[in-house]
Amino acid sequence: MNSLFPVNHKTIFVLDHTPYFGISSEYPIDFDVSKGRGTGQVPLPPICKSLWTCSVEAAVEYCRIVWDLFPESKLVKFVVSDSVAHILNTWAALQQNLTHVLNGLCLVGPVRRGAGGDVVGLCAAIEALGEASPEQISRTSTDRHFQNRGRIICITSARDDDSIRSLAEIALNTLIQQNKKASIVQPNSSRDSPNATPQLLVTHYCHLIIINVTPEKAETRVNNQQLTEMGGGLMGVEVIVSRASALASLLGRLVLPHYKLSTTTVTGIPMKEEQNASSSANYDVEIVHSIDAHAGLRASQTAAEAAESVVLRWWTPRGAEGGAGGCTGPLWRVTPADVASRPSACLVNFLLNGRSVTLEVPRKGGGRSASHVLAAQGGELWIGALGGRTTYDDPPALSEGAGGRVTDYRIKEFGALMQQNKLHPLRGAGSNARARSRLQRHTTYWPLTISSTLIFNLGSVMEPLTRLVVQESLTDEEVDQCRSVLLSLLSMESRHEFPAAQLPSNLRGKSSGRREEQWRQVWGELEALLRAYSNSSAHRTLLRVLLECRAHNNHGADGESRATVIRATTDSPLSPVGAGNGSASSASGDVWAPRNVLDALLGAPRPARRLDFAGRMAAGNRVAILYPQLQQDVETQH
Repeated sequence: MNSLFPVNHKTIFVLDHTPYFGISSEYPIDFDVSKGRGTGQVPLPPICKSLWTCSVEAAVEYCRIVWDLFPESKLVKFVVSDSVAHILNTWAALQQNLTHVLNGLCLVGPVRRGAGGDVVGLCAAIEALGEASPEQISRTSTDRHFQNRGRIICITSARDDDSIRSLAEIALNTLIQQNKKASIVQPNSSRDSPNATPQLLVTHYCHLIIINVTPEKAETRVNNQQLTEMGGGLMGVEVIVSRASALASLLGRLVLPHYKLSTTTVTGIPMKEEQNASSSANYDVEIVHSIDAHAGLRASQTAAEAAESVVLRWWTPRGAEGGAGGCTGPLWRVTPADVASRPSACLVNFLLNGRSVTLEVPRKGGGRSASHVLAAQGGELWIGALGGRTTYDDPPALSEGAGGRVTDYRIKEFGALMQQNKLHPLRGAGSNARARSRLQRHTTYWPLTISSTLIFNLGSVMEPLTRLVVQESLTDEEVDQCRSVLLSLLSMESRHEFPAAQLPSNLRGKSSGRREEQWRQVWGELEALLRAYSNSSAHRTLLRVLLECRAHNNHGADGESRATVIRATTDSPLSPVGAGNGSASSASGDVWAPRNVLDALLGAPRPARRLDFAGRMAAGNRVAILYPQLQQDVETQH
């Protein structure tokens, strides 16, 4: 395990307990719920919390979320600062709970008059960062990867930016002095002794967050400040200005990035009304959990959408037989965002009674897609991802494209491709390579959709060429069969015909212009197909036959020229014995056909492809002049 401790391993809250925090937050709260007090009764006036009460409630709620989701690995310490620093708990596991912290706050008591400030508490917090946690004690600090890092959240109230800057500089100087002291003391410690007192650790990084709290109507000269590095990266300082009434929601937002958490809003929860038990209404409950629980949902979201709470709809539970055991994937702890609300309490009690809840992604077009399950196990709440689809969902059809549209995928052909390339266990060296090579060969040229190809839609017209050409080698008989397909296509084109009846209805064309375009596409696809598989001499033979056909398929429209091409192809030296009519004119070898380098080296020399240029023949050894009559016309004009 890596010894690089995260920043959120140790968090320290510094709460300002000076007289200023005893003033009102100026945010009235109406607590007189009995509206019908009768005539003559004076209504109770609203009350306002103090800045100290708002700070304590916000910090305690932050810790509740952390300890609910991380009962062991994440540690939080409280320091109350007035004339002295009151340290409410240590890094020991027995003191990492709300009961211990609340008891310590009770002993500290309300805000009293007297001197003091936040500096003494901030210095005590920096010293506490240097104290080793139980997990750090069990790990050697001499490891080169060992880093002691932590976060300090200081809730205070300053006059202006200069006061905040001075507070940050004091914290930095204290941290530097603390590290010097730790570096001097640490080498003298004996790690081999089991009863050795844990020594002070060097703090490699401190994330200091200063939250400047003000009453509701008070003006402040403190401005927000983004994370700023100080001391060469030893400390990062961040300043946030907040009203006392918004402090709880601020810390509720900060806890999410600090511990890589996310929120889910469970909507549509049916609940009985308190006033009328026979009626029910739908409520929403926001829960907090690890951000990994939304990994499958965040993939298709933008950055702005990912920052908001994911909304999942309540699915009527199927009874107590489901539970977290029905989820085969990982589970993450869950805690309510607002633990004091009635809907949250009802949901928690519902789950703790052994029931499970299935959550689904809301769909505008209808249908259901279960994504998560909520359940209780071991007295704790858990959420598990169902992998995007459960047995309640209909399996998606292969023909359904993006947005539910029916596409023109070659589904039947794809099924045949899978049947031809089943992976069977083979023995011997190179078995995997041969199987991979076969699959690669069968998919080198394989159109995905019907509308993107013509030759694979012509059916029997192209058989057996499209089936045989993917083989690694071809026999002479198979070459003859493929050549016959090419010649049949050439004859069909010479008769101005096209096998439109073989095509799907949306690809059939009736005009001659459309037919000529289709033939150009056919020859182009055939050339691409044969070039993709031209790795053997037999395949290259077919490619040369195709090039001959394509080189002449646009020369003239009469049948005599097409018949000449067919006769030249069948009577070429590349044709097998017995092909063509065997006439003397064809045997004389006056037809040129393209050859590769190997055939040119091994074969006999061929006659010239065409007669030489007449101008070059007349010029002899001199340079031939193109269009000499143009120069003569210019001289005549002058």
